[in-house]
Amino acid sequence: MSKEYSRTYIESVKLELLNRLGLKQVYYKGQAGDDLLYEATGFDKKTQHKFCVRTKTGTIDEFVAGKWMKVRSFEVKSKHQ
Repeated sequence: MSKEYSRTYIESVKLELLNRLGLKQVYYKGQAGDDLLYEATGFDKKTQHKFCVRTKTGTIDEFVAGKWMKVRSFEVKSKHQ
């Protein structure tokens, strides 16, 4: 059974992605199991990004070239309640 996350936690992760990865806009898209899905727009020519926050490990994956790739040296600092 997947866990539901508070709006506060979802928003704090969103702000963390926005500030630490240097993105222009970040949108929460939903939850898949225990993972949180986000879409983002970058500053460079309106680039589009898809991120998956692995809540069990606190790591982030980005959808690149048709597969999920781990974002190195990035762990979510926000703690879920």
